[in-house]
Amino acid sequence: MEYSDETQEIIINSGAFAYKADVIASLLKTDVLLIEDAMSNDKEFIKLYKFGNDMANYKLDLKLFEMAKSGDIKAMQAFQAKRLINNGEE
Repeated sequence: MEYSDETQEIIINSGAFAYKADVIASLLKTDVLLIEDAMSNDKEFIKLYKFGNDMANYKLDLKLFEMAKSGDIKAMQAFQAKRLINNGEE
């Protein structure tokens, strides 16, 4: 698969939005089987998708943390719950 700048951006954003293969295939105007294969076997595709997913989680956590620091009680509770889950302490 060719990874132009536009293709990379679509894959990264798809990871951020947790899109499934059929949606990504539609956005890239390609066959869903090609995307399913790429999601399992193409190291570059996997890296881009994971980066998008990880960056989205980071940005959401950062916003939640900022809200918690400003005194938002619900944000504090959500932030603490998320920390426990991330540390395997559910």
